[in-house]
Amino acid sequence: MQSKTPQFDALLDPILEGLVPHKRDCADCAKQFELFAGDVELLKMLRVPPPTLCPDCRNRRRLSFANYANIYKRKCDVPGHSEMMISLVAPVMPWVTYDHETYYSDSWDPLSFGINIKVEEPFFGQFLNLLKIVPQPGVRRGAESPNSDFSFYGKYMKDCYYVFGGRRSEDILYSSSIYDSQHIVDCYLLRSVDTAYETIGSNDCYHTFYTYFSHNCINCEFIHNCRNCQDCFGCVNLRNKQFCWENVQLSKEEYKKRRAEVDLSDRNVQREHAQKFWALVKESPIEAVRVFQSENSSGNDLKHCKNCFGSFQLDESENVRYASFVNINVKDSMDMSLGGKTELLYETQNVGSNSSNVKFSYAVKESSNLEFSISCSNCHDCFGCIGLKNKSFCIFNKQYEPEEYFKLIDAWKTAMLAKGEYGEFFPMSFAPYPYNSSMAHIMFPLSEEEVKARGLFWHTDVGVDTSAIKTISASELPQKSTDATSELYSVAIIGERSGKPFRLTEREVTFYQRFKLPLPTDTPYQRILDRYKIMNDFKIHDDVCFKCGKKISSAYKTSDGWKPYCGSCYQQDFL
Repeated sequence: MQSKTPQFDALLDPILEGLVPHKRDCADCAKQFELFAGDVELLKMLRVPPPTLCPDCRNRRRLSFANYANIYKRKCDVPGHSEMMISLVAPVMPWVTYDHETYYSDSWDPLSFGINIKVEEPFFGQFLNLLKIVPQPGVRRGAESPNSDFSFYGKYMKDCYYVFGGRRSEDILYSSSIYDSQHIVDCYLLRSVDTAYETIGSNDCYHTFYTYFSHNCINCEFIHNCRNCQDCFGCVNLRNKQFCWENVQLSKEEYKKRRAEVDLSDRNVQREHAQKFWALVKESPIEAVRVFQSENSSGNDLKHCKNCFGSFQLDESENVRYASFVNINVKDSMDMSLGGKTELLYETQNVGSNSSNVKFSYAVKESSNLEFSISCSNCHDCFGCIGLKNKSFCIFNKQYEPEEYFKLIDAWKTAMLAKGEYGEFFPMSFAPYPYNSSMAHIMFPLSEEEVKARGLFWHTDVGVDTSAIKTISASELPQKSTDATSELYSVAIIGERSGKPFRLTEREVTFYQRFKLPLPTDTPYQRILDRYKIMNDFKIHDDVCFKCGKKISSAYKTSDGWKPYCGSCYQQDFL
């Protein structure tokens, strides 16, 4: 087949032909990293030059384009609008931002913002000129999400509030990445779960509270890495058990009697049992990494994967390297964060829904053959475009005939490769969010001074005006949720650790009272951060198996008091 970009191919081919595994220095952190044989193989398949940044710095750059925890009010920039709107984009950001209804309507034409390109000038500087004028969405969310104005990124979500990501779920509060689930509060990364609170990384559960990395469990509280358990409390590493209390088998009558004596609606009682539970977790063997039914794969929280490397939260995928943060059904891709049902992706953030051959792009769905594009859907063969729908053969939001398009693309990519621009994701300064509002800051925190020294945006919290309403400290909350009254709905509560105000709603308090759970004592944002910490911020370390002593990769450090087991030793003892 004749090449459509012969000049570019002639320049790239020698680079790829001579590419072999080697070590190189990261252009950002200056640390040395290794380009492995698997990396080289995928780079050649994807036809991109080798990366200049290490995997962590590449991941940080992409995740600066993801906000999974912060909500703001900012002025709507739609002409003729003056209202304040709910937005993921902080007021400090200079981007033109439209309300959800207008952005996803046909009332504006992205092609009207098209600009001419100059091959001799740097690409990213010209792209920034386009980025400054094309509207961005204040809220990213599928249209099929009724009564979920305060939920983001998800699709087919109903009656959701303060939710970031998910599919086909209903009645969700203060949670992230919830799939095929209902009646969920303060949870992260669930699939097929019904009625849960403070449950993380768990599947196929019912009526579970304070449940972590457990599957097929019913009526359990304070369990960690348990399978097919029912009516268990304060247990770790159990399989096929019922009526166990802190890993001790009880009779049904003993269990019921002991459970009736524990009132978790009492904050002090809950904290006492949480402390005992986490002490048991830490003194028990723990899986170094959670890799299930996966072949030749490394990372953490992998399921049904094959030939995947250095990846986190990846399901049913093959030949993927350096993927992170909830991906499913991905094939032949490298350096991607957030997405599903995709193939041939490189350096992408939030690209999904049957997309193929997409590179250096963000927030793209149902598209193919896109490069350096943002917020495009159902497009193919576009380059450097923003906000397009159902378009093809566009460059910088201008329409071209196919022959002219490929001629220009050939010249552009050749010039970019020669200048060292081709192969790089967007700079972090192009992100729609301040650095400290992004997932990058959660995983790779920087100080305000460091952020500003990089030329990035920082959101300074000006606080909430609470002068017009009554304010109480978290310590003044009722000790038992069952004692809460409607008066709480009209007060501002100062977070126990964050020191920031938040409010309780009747909807959530009803949930706490119904299931005899304590009232939260800090902001939804702080609770989200706490859950990410339980995920160890999606990082693994070199360590040794606590049992057999062999070298392993582990999410838990022996030096921090954990007892990480390699897969073989863990299976031998607990499966």
